[in-house]
Amino acid sequence: MEKRQAIDAIRKAHPVDATLFGDTGALAAHFCEDLSNTFNGKQFDFMDVGEFQALRTASKWNQIYWREILYRVHWAAALNIMRHQRWQAACVSAFNTPANLLAFAASLRGLLEASQDAWYSLGFVAKTLAQDRTKIESALTGRLANAVFLNPKFEERLIHFVYARKVGKEQRETAPTSHIALEPKDYRNAIGLPEEQREAFRLLYDHLCGICHPTAFSLVPFWEQIGDNSIRIRSGRDDMQVQALCLEYEPVVTHCLSLSVTTSALSLKALNWFSLSEVKCAEVECWNFDDIPAWRKAHMAASRGIVH
Repeated sequence: MEKRQAIDAIRKAHPVDATLFGDTGALAAHFCEDLSNTFNGKQFDFMDVGEFQALRTASKWNQIYWREILYRVHWAAALNIMRHQRWQAACVSAFNTPANLLAFAASLRGLLEASQDAWYSLGFVAKTLAQDRTKIESALTGRLANAVFLNPKFEERLIHFVYARKVGKEQRETAPTSHIALEPKDYRNAIGLPEEQREAFRLLYDHLCGICHPTAFSLVPFWEQIGDNSIRIRSGRDDMQVQALCLEYEPVVTHCLSLSVTTSALSLKALNWFSLSEVKCAEVECWNFDDIPAWRKAHMAASRGIVH
């Protein structure tokens, strides 16, 4: 009962988010609002590459390496929450009177692509940190001295999130792989969804592209066929079109919100396991993620030091 009352209060605080995206939309808006201001001005200082390469002991390598990996996790999760907040706010703005279907479709497409990008780099953060929690903590405190402990794939995904971009053919030979953005379908496929759900993501993406691009689909709301030889131009009801779109693709949009906001939230919550004060986020502890299977599994694994 208390949980339902809390959700109702959040829906009341974010009524348009709730209208468009249900409970998940209202919670996402509230969570982003709650955390975004805490990120402003946050600074992480990285060691110069030459200075790092000059280190002579495994314990120091491990300490600096994992300190900076956790910096990157916080950095990426914070940026994603701030970006998501703006995409979702753009959707809300496009629905407010006077509603604008074209602006809404462009914003929702941005949210869709950003959520898949976030999952690609942050989707396995909580699991990875849980799996190696003991070794990472030993590294951070300078006690991991027997061998250098690295996770190149983890590092590359975090770098990819911040730096990946479209590059021309002439740049591909010199640009690091982690700096090259993938195609939208590659991010979608990386989620590992069952075929039916992956197809639903593709259909939504294609629908939104059809509206955003200068095609016949972007003009449909503004005219109608009357009989065999007549057409009528109309202003359209953008608000109804937006609501119909959200209803048609409700499961996909809800999944997108979770991929983006929940993934970032779990990453921040996992950082609180460690003694590194710079990456701690006290505000995320006010949110209960016990109902999320991924968090329960990661938390149990971190407690036991294993991942099944």
